[in-house]
Amino acid sequence: MNSGEIMITTTDRLIRNIQVLMKERDIENVTELARRTRIPQPTMHRLISGEIKEPKYALLKQVASYFNIPVSELVEKDIGSSKLSSNVLKAEEIFQFKAIPVLGNAQLGSEGYWEELEYPIGYGDGYINWPTKDPDAFALKCIGDSMKPRIKNGEYVVIEPNHTYLPGDEVFITTSEGEAMVKTFLYERDGVIVVISINENHPPLHFDINRIEKILYVGGIAKPSLYDCL
Repeated sequence: MNSGEIMITTTDRLIRNIQVLMKERDIENVTELARRTRIPQPTMHRLISGEIKEPKYALLKQVASYFNIPVSELVEKDIGSSKLSSNVLKAEEIFQFKAIPVLGNAQLGSEGYWEELEYPIGYGDGYINWPTKDPDAFALKCIGDSMKPRIKNGEYVVIEPNHTYLPGDEVFITTSEGEAMVKTFLYERDGVIVVISINENHPPLHFDINRIEKILYVGGIAKPSLYDCL
């Protein structure tokens, strides 16, 4: 076996194995797995979706090391076969790739906030193919470079309204003044919500909870290549 690269002919088995291991660790989505393994989220998404047909050995080693198994077991063994059938979900039950509607743009406004340009309910501007269990998930196209390097111009923020958020999670926030932004949630205390910018040059922001219209979990950042106008 080449130590620099592994030829994977059973991509489905690799994906299934990762999904079974994720279930054992209570890892709900690709974004969380990427965070825990310290692998870039777009790379992890391509691996899980099967887009990467010939993963580098170093990538497989990083995944296998997190789950404390050898690379050979991750790639070659049917891990699910050694588990109780009641604890094993089929791949399509764990990850449901679906067409998520793009419901508008989010661009930098004059006061440093995003202006959310929504479409009427039932309408949108194409779709993003994304694995999610949230039936109400949607995406916003990001305009401008205010969120670099985390979010680049033309990329999409995938929002999962039914997913709970915890300190350290990225969230999409809108206020009663019409401000819209993506920030990292820190905590809520005494009626005040504290968030920090993804761009660390900006200080933390404090919002009275009465000013907040909604705080929604950000499931990930989608590349433009995942867009489909349908």
